[in-house]
Amino acid sequence: MVAVALLLVALSYGHKLSCSTLGAGIGNTADRYDTHVYRLACYSDTLTLFNLRDLGSHVFPYVHGWYTAIPLPAVHGGTVEYPTLTGVWVWLSALPVSSAAGFLTVTALTFLPVVALTVLWLQQVAGRRAWIFAATPPLLLYGLYNWDLLPVAATAAGLAIALAGPRRWSPLTRAVIAAVAFGIGGAFKLYPVMFAAPLALTFLFDQSAPARSRVGNCLAVLGAAAATLLAANLPFMLINFDGWLSVFQFQAHRMIGASTLSVWYWGLLPWSASPTGTTQHLMGLLATGATALGLLLVLAAAAIIGKRRGSVPWIGAAAAMLCVYMVFNKVNSLQYVLWLLPFFAVLRIRLAWIIAYFVMDLAAFIGWYRVLFYTSLGNLEPTWANQALAIGVWGRAGLLLALIVTFLQATPTSPNTRDGRRSVHQAADMPSTSAVPPSIALSDGLGDSLVPTGRR
Repeated sequence: MVAVALLLVALSYGHKLSCSTLGAGIGNTADRYDTHVYRLACYSDTLTLFNLRDLGSHVFPYVHGWYTAIPLPAVHGGTVEYPTLTGVWVWLSALPVSSAAGFLTVTALTFLPVVALTVLWLQQVAGRRAWIFAATPPLLLYGLYNWDLLPVAATAAGLAIALAGPRRWSPLTRAVIAAVAFGIGGAFKLYPVMFAAPLALTFLFDQSAPARSRVGNCLAVLGAAAATLLAANLPFMLINFDGWLSVFQFQAHRMIGASTLSVWYWGLLPWSASPTGTTQHLMGLLATGATALGLLLVLAAAAIIGKRRGSVPWIGAAAAMLCVYMVFNKVNSLQYVLWLLPFFAVLRIRLAWIIAYFVMDLAAFIGWYRVLFYTSLGNLEPTWANQALAIGVWGRAGLLLALIVTFLQATPTSPNTRDGRRSVHQAADMPSTSAVPPSIALSDGLGDSLVPTGRR
């Protein structure tokens, strides 16, 4: 698995490297370069931001950064539009090089151990279903697209610690350390930190523990994730608050346009095509409100399930929250499919769901770049590419909505059975924090509650 995954990263590197002439152009014209990029679909933030954010000057990020809104939202002073740990990772990767191609090469090399560890962590808890991460198109298409493999690795680490951490660790210890991993993921790209919320619910609904202990344990998990995220941000906030804030200002003011591939733009045409501030403000409010409401509803559903069944489906709830974030947020970039891969591996859902999502993602990928290619040639008429893009955008959105329900009903996989399914005789759940008979602490096939309560 590791060998295949690393091979895909190498192929992704070769694909993106074909765009490494950024700045020089093809035939010394920007138009020819754009046509080249769109024809090969080899665009990546990794290459683009090296020049656009002047990473070759090796200025430490955030400390000297600032934000400007005119003419377009932009960050300056060595800062990239990502949270702090990604910014530091980018800065370190740029230190030994002075060209975009060299920066891409160093980034690819640093990603090799990241990908290898991600595969091993997923294999530890999902068995051969880890192939879903190691040998599927997203790793080839988006492995070097930007730095999203870093939060993906943090997510995989958190799942592995929670589900397959040393048995000598108490359930609370494993949950707290998993929450730290999710917090680190949040310092790479925010979204993994929300996985600590359903994880904390497992302790809140541990009916075998006193009420005070349940609340305390729940807060310990949430506090671990929050403290980790704060530790990664606080030094930058204290040194240069404006530089740290510039990242969030940039994302908050990012326009919802065709490139965001979100349902808000594509679903509200032609009104959404207006660049006016009022239109953008209203779409931003809709996206933020719908995302927040969706996340709360998923947590409420997980709590109701935990109350009725005696175990909170925290992994399924985390995956469902991710689906809500992807479908309702104002951006649903192509590479976001990488975020789903750990949950595709760890949760036992039908392969048809996964294949369908990959097909829709591929339709969006091909459609988007072919539309840009035809546009660069001066063809503004609708083509088959526009249809493919529409199928991809709406197909992904529909599948994400369906996967919210599917994930909440799914059970975790296991590396201990030939087909990746969990045996009802294997200890999938962590033992309760209180003393319970071993027979109660064994899995009944539900398998995704950290703290089984004995209610079956």
